[in-house]
Amino acid sequence: MEGRLRLRQPQITPVEGGFLLTDPYGVYEKPLALTEGGLFLLPLMEGRTLEEVQEEVFKAHGVLVPRKELEELVKALEEAGLLLTEKVQERLREEEAKLKRERPMRLAGLSYPQGEKEARAFLEAFRAAYPGEGKEAEVLLLPHLEPARIPEAYGAALAVLERTREPERIYLVGVAHRPLEAKAAALPVPFHTPFGPMEPDLPALQALDALLPYELFNTPLAFREEHSLELPLFFLKGRYPKARLVPLLVGRRGPELGEALRVVLKDHPGLVVLAVDLSHVGPRFGDEPLSRPLAEEARRRDLGFLERLAQGEPEAALAFLGENPTRIDATEVVGSLAPLLRGRRGEVLAHRLDLEAPTLSAVGAGTLAF
Repeated sequence: MEGRLRLRQPQITPVEGGFLLTDPYGVYEKPLALTEGGLFLLPLMEGRTLEEVQEEVFKAHGVLVPRKELEELVKALEEAGLLLTEKVQERLREEEAKLKRERPMRLAGLSYPQGEKEARAFLEAFRAAYPGEGKEAEVLLLPHLEPARIPEAYGAALAVLERTREPERIYLVGVAHRPLEAKAAALPVPFHTPFGPMEPDLPALQALDALLPYELFNTPLAFREEHSLELPLFFLKGRYPKARLVPLLVGRRGPELGEALRVVLKDHPGLVVLAVDLSHVGPRFGDEPLSRPLAEEARRRDLGFLERLAQGEPEAALAFLGENPTRIDATEVVGSLAPLLRGRRGEVLAHRLDLEAPTLSAVGAGTLAF
């Protein structure tokens, strides 16, 4: 390849014998397997020609990498969508253009039924999994974990929705599992569900965007496969067929979003939903296999976090986690919405640390109504 190379930031997963590199937005599904030596070459390639890469490696290590080897790596990077050639950029633009029109279902038939009749039965079965009654809420914290793993947590959320009058709009705030260009992002398009599309609330989105110090409508591709919005949305749309949607993703915490939401809610009131999970422990996340002490620590962290949130003390909840050794993924969302959560009392309705038996790992999930 002639000219200077431009690389995309890959998602890197350590595997036995090396690393798997994938397109962070899932547009290109084919992963690229690299050894540690191959991974070392990537930062040297950015902005350089192949000849310059050879020179840099030789200066640093006294090794001349064959040009053919570099050309094969460049070809593999392009096939994985990680090299910004014109062909790759065109495909990314096409995918982004589709998402600027609508956000299709990605998990229908996998995590929930695709047909409306089957989806209704699915919904009712999950409500039956929670034996208690809900309470009316202005803010709801619920999971985005695979529904079949934690039916009682979603059932508790459904119990809350039963007792809460259908809002005009829902502010659904999820965890960004893909890179964002700013601290938070929104996608102002219809989100499809088995119960029909949930239409965006454009005036509320525009009002929110006007108050933030960054462009809110950034990174449409981050929404392409984001389950932290899609899974809760199935339950929300199933219970509230007429409500409109303000879909938000948080990548990095910052009080600006919570402060802006406080203002926007005065003119555009609605239900605020935090779609977050709790502890992530076990080999999948870098720990030893799940044991009773590790599980007890994860539960202690989860419940201590939720209880402090329920007391209206988001800063205390975050401080309780310290360096977050059990990897509670709610921290960035809670940190961002702290101005909205501060002083707001709630009740923890459900909690579960769910075992993923094949990997001896576990993820925590809970439901909290304010």
